[in-house]
Amino acid sequence: MKMKKIEIKRIDWIDTLRGIGMFLVIWGHVFPTNKWRIRRYIYSFHMPLFFFISGLTFKDSDKLSFKDYLKKRIKGLIIPYLAINIVCYIIWAVLFHYNIVIDFDALDYFFGIFVSHATLVPCAGSQTWFIITLFISEIIFYFLKKYSTNDFNLGICVSISGLIGYVISVSGYNDPIPFHLNTVFTAIVFYYLGYLFMKYINKFKVIFNNKMIMLISGGALGIIGFITQFFNRRVSMYSNLYGSFVLFYISSLCTIIALIIFVNLFMKKSKFFKGIGQNTLFYLGYHYSFILVVLYLYKKIFTTNLGMLGLSIVLTIFMYPFALLVKKYIPILIGKVNIKSLN
Repeated sequence: MKMKKIEIKRIDWIDTLRGIGMFLVIWGHVFPTNKWRIRRYIYSFHMPLFFFISGLTFKDSDKLSFKDYLKKRIKGLIIPYLAINIVCYIIWAVLFHYNIVIDFDALDYFFGIFVSHATLVPCAGSQTWFIITLFISEIIFYFLKKYSTNDFNLGICVSISGLIGYVISVSGYNDPIPFHLNTVFTAIVFYYLGYLFMKYINKFKVIFNNKMIMLISGGALGIIGFITQFFNRRVSMYSNLYGSFVLFYISSLCTIIALIIFVNLFMKKSKFFKGIGQNTLFYLGYHYSFILVVLYLYKKIFTTNLGMLGLSIVLTIFMYPFALLVKKYIPILIGKVNIKSLN
């Protein structure tokens, strides 16, 4: 039986938002340590943003049977994850050979790919852990949505998930574990909020139809998100660190909604960021390898906030034609293959 195909029209502002989020990921990874304040601010919301964005597109997925939904997510997430990590494994081995990276345990790295353990697989796992965590979160959310009789019951289930995630965090289970299962509980919350936002987006038309209200609302939320994160500890979904439960959700959600407002206000049809958003897998999988090479060659140049921003902009632009070429001519590098058994 063939999987029922549901055509989902791409929405410009979602692609643009995803592109901006990807730039923030690159910018955050350029910084060498956690001591940089800008990096701390980026980490306070950039991964919650990606789970939120993923939830925005759930709308029609619950119409599929679980078998078809599972096939769809394996094709969309698991195959790209494996393809990217195997290619990066080869790239990392080459970089190690030329002393661009100083650590490469071939056996540990290879094993780490198959348990999505980012500490074991810095060549790509430090970025692609998100893909596996998203996959698990989506599967769990599929069942929560399917068997919840209404949005209220679904909200209760998701709230319990968020509470579990926070308890795990404050209990000290902060090191990355296989499949980042300790992060899944929190990821589900942002996925649900993205789903909820998209479901009731028409309720916000009074805001999105008035530019002045959008500007004031976006500015206020952005300021709240920016200030609030300074009162919290360093946040890292990768390490399951959230600090204060209240401050974490306030700062991340305020910043996410502010970004949505400003994208719709000023950058709704940004061709560049929309293009990045449509090629996220390439950027997500390979940007760290690009960063390592550039820092190895020009390390002394990029030692300031401005230098880090400049490097991030240059890398984002430089990678764009490669992303388009790979998507068109070598799609297997991002797991885009036509597997009949999954069609």
